[in-house]
Amino acid sequence: MANIYSAYASGLGNSAAYQVAGRPYLTGSTLASDAVGTITFPTVARSFTVVNTGSADIRIYFDDPTSSPAADTGLHRFTLTSNSSVTMNVKCDAVYIKAVGESGFELVAELTGIPSAEMYELTGSGINVSTYSI
Repeated sequence: MANIYSAYASGLGNSAAYQVAGRPYLTGSTLASDAVGTITFPTVARSFTVVNTGSADIRIYFDDPTSSPAADTGLHRFTLTSNSSVTMNVKCDAVYIKAVGESGFELVAELTGIPSAEMYELTGSGINVSTYSI
């Protein structure tokens, strides 16, 4: 008799992976002016919160602004002023934080059980393309 059992696993399209509380992930750093910090999550994040702990603005990107300048010139970033925070409910495997002046940040993320290798590349309008139409 054939085995009809198939093991289910978390995947990018599996909504249950995003409905349960995630595994916690904490990090932070102090960045020199114009430095970019790269946070690469061990698994796909379901959400994350960034807190600006410094006195200068920080910018949050989904592509590295040093290797993809259109992320900056196209204003595909979120700016956090001093002592403010933002929570983003997005699936991603990395986030980039750039200090406008010397500043610091703390980050807490909720991680899924989905391997980072399954995450598609975040690219295009709103991420790293400088021209688009509205």
